[in-house]
Amino acid sequence: MESVYQRVKRQRNLLLVFFLLLIITFSILYFGYFKKEEVVQTPPPVSVPKKEIKIDFSVFKNPILKELQPFEKIEFPPQEEIGRENPFSPIK
Repeated sequence: MESVYQRVKRQRNLLLVFFLLLIITFSILYFGYFKKEEVVQTPPPVSVPKKEIKIDFSVFKNPILKELQPFEKIEFPPQEEIGRENPFSPIK
């Protein structure tokens, strides 16, 4: 059988735990659900006129560029000459 002192001590500890849980619950509810966040208003963006894009095609009139020749067209080997039928078979 418990002594009176043990009962009072246990009851006091349970009461302390109860109030601690109650404070935690109310703080979570207050900060999580009920407290409204302050809305930060951002100023509207400053309107900047768009710059006009102008391309200088006079670069292509340079005589050095006119002397350039295109590369020869690369011919690929016929399909029969590429690889083996089974690349994983041992070499004979």
